Amino acid sequence: MLSYRDGTILSASLAIAGADGERTPQAVQAPIVDAGTKDKRGIVIEQEIERGDRESVMQRLRFRLSGARPGESIVLRGSVEASPEAFPAETLSMAQSRFPYIRTSVGLSRNLRNNAVYDRRFDWELEGPADGATQIHPLPSREERITFSFTAKGSPLELRFRPRYYQKHKNIPLFEPWTYKIRQDSVAGWCSWWAFRTNITAADVSLTAKVLSEKLKDYGYEYMQIDDGYQSDYRGLPAHWLQTNPARFPDGLASMYQAIKASGLKPAIWVNVHFGDPAFVQQHPSWFLRQPNGQPHKGPWIDYAIDGSEPDAIDNIVRPLYRGLKQMGWQYVKIDTLRHLLYDAINLRPEYFAKRGVDPVEAFRNVLRAAREELGPETFILACWGVLPEAVGIVDGMRIGGDGYEPTSLQQYNSWNGVVWRNDPDHVDILPRSRGIGVGNVTQTAATAADPRDSVIRPVIASLASGTLLLSDRPEVYQDEHNREGARRSAPLLFSVPGQLYDYDASKSDLVIKGDRRAVTSGAGPSPIDAMKSGEICPWWLMEIDHPFDHWNVLARLGFTPLPATTVRLADLGLRADREYIVYEFWSRKLIGVFKTEFPSPAQMAKEVRIYSIHEKLDHPQVISTNRHISQGGVDLTEVQWNPRTSTLTGKSSVVKNDLYTLTIFVPSGLRAGKALVGGRAAAIRTVGPAVEVSFTPGASTTIPWTVSF
Repeated sequence: MLSYRDGTILSASLAIAGADGERTPQAVQAPIVDAGTKDKRGIVIEQEIERGDRESVMQRLRFRLSGARPGESIVLRGSVEASPEAFPAETLSMAQSRFPYIRTSVGLSRNLRNNAVYDRRFDWELEGPADGATQIHPLPSREERITFSFTAKGSPLELRFRPRYYQKHKNIPLFEPWTYKIRQDSVAGWCSWWAFRTNITAADVSLTAKVLSEKLKDYGYEYMQIDDGYQSDYRGLPAHWLQTNPARFPDGLASMYQAIKASGLKPAIWVNVHFGDPAFVQQHPSWFLRQPNGQPHKGPWIDYAIDGSEPDAIDNIVRPLYRGLKQMGWQYVKIDTLRHLLYDAINLRPEYFAKRGVDPVEAFRNVLRAAREELGPETFILACWGVLPEAVGIVDGMRIGGDGYEPTSLQQYNSWNGVVWRNDPDHVDILPRSRGIGVGNVTQTAATAADPRDSVIRPVIASLASGTLLLSDRPEVYQDEHNREGARRSAPLLFSVPGQLYDYDASKSDLVIKGDRRAVTSGAGPSPIDAMKSGEICPWWLMEIDHPFDHWNVLARLGFTPLPATTVRLADLGLRADREYIVYEFWSRKLIGVFKTEFPSPAQMAKEVRIYSIHEKLDHPQVISTNRHISQGGVDLTEVQWNPRTSTLTGKSSVVKNDLYTLTIFVPSGLRAGKALVGGRAAAIRTVGPAVEVSFTPGASTTIPWTVSF
């Protein structure tokens, strides 16, 4: 039994397994022997406490056989009790070398590569041996607790327990997850920056809001975020943010908010913490950081830095801005130049804070705390830019990389997403900037991508990563339906937790563990830990989806360079070797087949995307895909049930107005589809090999019941 925080985490029994299988519990209970025993047959239990950097603690529990016979091993079988925020995941092992991928879980994972349970609420990790030697499976649980079966095998066998796992072992000292929740709603929409830069106007806002509302809102693009260019000037006082540039927005900020709201979208806005009014600084010198000579500190990008440890500065500069935005109703606020406040001001003035007896990190957090208190818990706050552990627990999302969409940034911090905050990859332009379309002052001369694959791969990666997805093309791009397909099938975002407690590309996140944050003193460019585009994107992304009515996997293969034909071993994905699986490809709408060990994945062109749904084959008709979303049912299916008495498959689907909706159902041999009813009306059925497609075009965006008889 292993206990933590006055509660039992692990309850387990031990057995000895050999060629003849496990011995009876009665035969095993007695032979627990002392560590000094040499010849007496039994199991030796040893404990070691390992203390590391930053007061991190790891407890090792070792089980070894004394007087072992050839081929014998120890089997530990029991259960793990944790909070409702706990989830199974894998630690780095040879399995990742055999098949490297990035894995996320929507709901509770059953993947056979899992060897650890992580409890986010209390930040602890319990780990068994990896590479298939540990099996973890969710069990029926109480609302306030979750239970996992936990079986581990080895000779010797070692368990590791790490309290304060992200806080101490991953070196995020301000991570106190028991004090805040992760936002689990979909954060998808549009950002003005890449499309218009600072030249955005009220007319641009009105036109874009109209196009988004008509073309993309019902697919999950809810937020419309206005970026730099709307404000009256850059001096930094609250009035300068709450008053608009009269030449571009003559009717004011409230009018812009109303234009977005009237389109059925959620208003979102950009501000920053830069302050550039020297006259005001001279009038209130105690509100700003100062140099040793008493003059105000001035740094690149930040100019004069607000002193967050000074209550009058907070009350007169910070709070009025966010209070004003809240009163107007803005539902998403992006706060920029935070890295420059930290790196180009606070980190450069240690003597200022030391003289005042103030923790500089707390001065930084005070600015964000005031914003959060004024905006309230329901407003989504995005911190910008770079990886800023100093903002943990206050902001909802973090723009982890530099300016411009960088898909590789998402694989550098996958283990943080859904645990520490929501990762933001910056605006997702479906027509990339490299083509000179919709960039700054450049007139948009084309509304269709020269390479249509660009419009698919970019939103798909953001959707698989489950952080945020804000498009940023000019509205005429979305008026061409060919450009919208990737975006339509990528939103809304499903909330997921990492399936791996490590990062596919640890070149950045490992530096958080090893580095001293105070050593970074310049924000002019990326800091060592900031996510950025470096190396190739991981070609394989696995999203495991767990719904009450079904459990399946979605495997994506993609890349910005050509990919050769290959074979995917199901065991390498973490699936059971004793089951058959149905594999279906989303974009080609093709049933690949039924497989037990492996399936083929053909060669792909650069930027081409393939997304396979993988369902365990059942003995009755089952939904294996829908065309609404790349999750192939994860977003739209709300109920699915097979009734063996009436031989009917029934369900409910969330559908989009005028968007042809198709259910693909695998039909076992010996059965054939009869008729399909959708909302009580007959729907078209098409037979495609051992599958049938049920299609209909909904007249409204709604949830609709359907029935297929066999």
